[in-house]
Amino acid sequence: MPEGIPSQQQSAKHLAARAVLAYRAGFSVARLSVTGSSEDSSGIVCNWRGLRESFHDDVKLLARAFAFIYVGSIVDQAMSDPISDNLSKELLSDMSSALDARQTAVDWGVAKAVADTNPFAHTGYKLASRLLRMDQPLIESLARELTSQGTIEGDALKKWLDGNARPLNLDELETSTTY
Repeated sequence: MPEGIPSQQQSAKHLAARAVLAYRAGFSVARLSVTGSSEDSSGIVCNWRGLRESFHDDVKLLARAFAFIYVGSIVDQAMSDPISDNLSKELLSDMSSALDARQTAVDWGVAKAVADTNPFAHTGYKLASRLLRMDQPLIESLARELTSQGTIEGDALKKWLDGNARPLNLDELETSTTY
C-alpha cells in the first residue's frame, strides 16, 4: 500500500462520521477533504452556528453541534493502529471546536459559564454514539468514497448522502434511552 493511504483512511473515517452526523442534523457541509489543504484547519467545513436563526432551539442546536464535533473521536477510539499526523491534526481541530462550542453556549446565554456546558457535551456524546450504531455502514462507505476522491464538495456530498443514506429520524434518536 503506498505511503499515505493508511493515514488518509484514518482521516477519512473520522471525517465521514462527522459528515454523516452533519447530514442527519441538517447541517450543511461545504467541503470534505483528506488531501490536507493548508488553508483549512480541518478536513470538514461546516458552519452549524449559521443555523441558529432557522433552528429556533439553541439547546438542541448545541447538543447536535457537540455530537458533530465528538463523533469522529468516538470512531477513532476503535482504531488499533497508531494515530497518523493527519488524524492528530483533526483531533486538535476537534478539541478547539469543542471549546468554541462551549463558549458559544455561554455567548448565546444557555450556560452561565464554560464550566456549565458539560450537559450539552454529554448529550452530544450520547447522540454521536447512537448515530454510530445506526449509521456505521454509511460512514464506512463514505470513508471509502472520500479516500478514493480525496475531496468531496458540498453539493456532491449531499447528493451522495441523499442517494446512500437510509431514512433516520434524528429527533427519535435524540430521545432514545440507549447509548
